[in-house]
Amino acid sequence: MASLELVDITTACSRRGYLNTVGVVVDVLPPCRTKGSSVCVTFTLKDCHFDQPSWYGGLKVKYFNDSMDALPNAQLNDVVLLRKIRINMFNDKPTGVASQHDLVQWAIFRSEPDPSSSPSITTGPVPFPLKSLEKQAALMLLDKTATGTPATMGQPARQEAVPQPSQVVQASMTTANKKSGLPLELIQDVQPGPFVQILGQVVKTKTYDSEKCIMYLTDYTSNGSLMDIKKDDEDEMGTEGDTYDYLSRRMKNWPGPWGKMTIQVTLWEPHATFARTHVKDGQLVLLTYTRIKHGYNGGIEAAVHQDKQFSNKIHLQIISNDDHRARDLMERRKEYWRIHGKPSDDPKKASRKNKNEQKKKEEKIEEGQKPLSLPAPGKNTNKHIKTRSYEVPPRSIDYILSGASHINSIPGGITYQLPFQNVCYRTTVRVVDFFPPKLEDFAVQVPMESILAGDDNHAPTSTPRMEWEWRFCLLVEGTEPLRSKNEVRAQMKLFVTGAEAVHLLSLDPTNLRLHSTRLGELREKLFILWGDLEELKQQHATITGTEEYWAPAKTSSLPFMCCIKEYGVPCTHPLDPDDMALDEPGTPGCTIPDCFGWERRFTMFGTTIHS
Repeated sequence: MASLELVDITTACSRRGYLNTVGVVVDVLPPCRTKGSSVCVTFTLKDCHFDQPSWYGGLKVKYFNDSMDALPNAQLNDVVLLRKIRINMFNDKPTGVASQHDLVQWAIFRSEPDPSSSPSITTGPVPFPLKSLEKQAALMLLDKTATGTPATMGQPARQEAVPQPSQVVQASMTTANKKSGLPLELIQDVQPGPFVQILGQVVKTKTYDSEKCIMYLTDYTSNGSLMDIKKDDEDEMGTEGDTYDYLSRRMKNWPGPWGKMTIQVTLWEPHATFARTHVKDGQLVLLTYTRIKHGYNGGIEAAVHQDKQFSNKIHLQIISNDDHRARDLMERRKEYWRIHGKPSDDPKKASRKNKNEQKKKEEKIEEGQKPLSLPAPGKNTNKHIKTRSYEVPPRSIDYILSGASHINSIPGGITYQLPFQNVCYRTTVRVVDFFPPKLEDFAVQVPMESILAGDDNHAPTSTPRMEWEWRFCLLVEGTEPLRSKNEVRAQMKLFVTGAEAVHLLSLDPTNLRLHSTRLGELREKLFILWGDLEELKQQHATITGTEEYWAPAKTSSLPFMCCIKEYGVPCTHPLDPDDMALDEPGTPGCTIPDCFGWERRFTMFGTTIHS
């Protein structure tokens, strides 16, 4: 394959496919972890239009790789050369994408603090020699940054379009209301429809997205169409598919206010860049050209798009707390926190403070009272294990095993007990043992079920087809505090089979004695579930030279939330030969009291291990 020619940024933005290009870094975001296994770094390259905002006329580049060392460590004013970068359209804008599977070579040219020193040159992911034309083009761009850096030489021009924080207060009073003519609305009054202005306090911002910025705004008025945010008093597990808690009504480290007082605002360029640079949590801002719309998950949200007539105009202004327009807002804020306690400027500090207060309360134990034993081995739950979203309240292992719901009363004072119920639970457990003792036996061969099995005209053959199926059992225990040191935790056997086992492991069953790769994948998955439990059992078997039952007293496994089904199977207890009802199916005939001919069992479902 012939080598690609080196093209400028403008040409690169007009083409599609693979090409070589070079430019100056005018904007860069820190590396972030994707939903998969890769890490992504995003930066913008330019070779002209340095007097315009960073997003104007530049090529945005997204570089993905599993290894941080393979990513280009680009900084502002560096010159970056890219070989065989693929240009695609993303959000109607040309974007250079280097995927995990593409070999995109990069070179970074960086000026040294000493003007007499030669610039440093770094190449990667694997070092390679540069062509003379490539080096010459990069050094020419680097020379432009010597007297006036591209990332800063455009500031005078940008000040006209992007007001600085110190200028906002004076400018907003004369232009915000008169020039736009849009009504200034309270959050309690906004609804999907025309554009409005909103004045509020920034509760929180999310700047991880390179295309936009998410801002949460409140003016301490309530709107029934907003999400009801509750206090983060409990450490609950999220549900599968809800990574950012969009569906949850609890927001971690949320500083307040709570309730339906906060609206989500999506800021697009150029407003997103201004917000990342100048806006901080807790400040007052005025959105002068805001669109209210229906949210993706119901309710309402706001958005500030690029002005189609004045593309560089910023519709986001920082307002002083002493501004006359903020007088009513500050009064509402003061009254709210007078009722709900003192606000916290730093959510993380607030979270630490709450934990310290809770710790002090636990230390205040009455004289003669013994402290409760905490769940072992750790306080945190396993975040790699997720459950489906079920509207079932969490229950403890003790509650489930007690079978309190099995006892029923009917009119006439008659009380009876059910042997089992077909019900579902959600509970937090920790694995303490498993069966079979060898992972190679976790998959077994079973006859393949046929859709013709019930057809009399298609009798089963003498040698049915066989297939592999997951079939194993976990011994789990609860994580609730014990009332005394002598108390023993309740334990439960959880059977894991069939499709639910595939859902748990995300692996198809096979002959594990022949497929060592699948056995290794299974071992890695189960290590997430039960920690070093298998290793400790293997060490004990090696030391003692026996395979007798043994379970370690302490492992590195973490508690996790799981879904459990209760069901019943015919009992296997010894039968009473004198029982006259043995010939009638479904009637009790065993020697165990309160058996009713059924055994109560539990199986795991709707739970997944995420690597």
